This record gives sequence, C-alpha cells and structure tokens, in this order.
Amino acid sequence: MLNGLVEAFAGDGGRLSLLSRRASSSPVGDGFDCDYHDEAGFAAALAAAVARSGPPDLAVAWFHTLKIAAPRLLAQAVQGRMIQVLGSAMADPDHPDRLIRAAAVADGLPDCALRQVVLGFRMEAGRSRWHAGAEISAGVLEAIAADRLLTIIGQVAPWSARPGG
Repeated sequence: MLNGLVEAFAGDGGRLSLLSRRASSSPVGDGFDCDYHDEAGFAAALAAAVARSGPPDLAVAWFHTLKIAAPRLLAQAVQGRMIQVLGSAMADPDHPDRLIRAAAVADGLPDCALRQVVLGFRMEAGRSRWHAGAEISAGVLEAIAADRLLTIIGQVAPWSARPGG
C-alpha cells in the first residue's frame, strides 16, 4: 500500500531502509526482513538498519496494531520525525481516546517528533470506498510535506458513511 511512497523516496536519492516481511525483495533501498509481531526479530532488523544507515531522521510506519513492541522500538530509534500511519478506526467518534493512545509510542522521547496520518475514505457518486494504494502513498507524502501533527487522508465524517459502516 505504500509502494508509491517508497518509490518517491528512492527517487529523491536519500538513504532508504525498509523493514517488512519481504523487504529484501524490494528493488530500492536496503531491505531488512522482519515481522513486526516478532519483537526480537524486529529489534534485530532495526538495529541492523541503524548500524548501516544511522538513526532515521524520517520514519514512516504503518503497524496494523499498536499492541506490540515494534512501534515503541522504532520511535526510540528515530532522531527526527516519525509518521504514524493509522487506520480509519482511530477516528471512530465513539473512541476519541484512540489517537492519544496511539501517540503514546513517542511519550518521553524528545528526539522523536510524532506525526499521525489517519486513513479515511473517499466519497464518489454517493458511495464510499477505501483509498487505493497510490492514493494512500500520495496522501502520506502530502502529510510529510505539510508536517502537521494530524493529517486525515480523505474523510472520516460522517462516520456512518464509511464503507461497511
């Protein structure tokens, strides 16, 4: 879903480290294979990436759960901005505390400037749909450029209009 983002970063010529299950198969950047549910494996891959390229000054992270160690481990390594990509459930008006709890990954880490990007939905011809991968990448790139504490890609209101809502 973030392939366009990776390609844009690679095209800028900066150092790029990728951490994911199949990162080593990426044609760009340095790939470090890991599963973010495996704390020791993720920590080892992150340490290898930092050893090769130094601490990240910009990290884009999309963890589908925050009930794991990986988001905090990454935040501890960041010396700059961490863009936390979050699903639409973080904007559920029945759970206004979710964004605050998600931001806790950077609590007490003065070197990590956390920014949050919530993936909303798009309305077209009276129907809602989730964003496609290219739209997500473009939205995250825009969020990085704007450098706001919170960016919503698309819309999250009315909540009842979301796909499947």
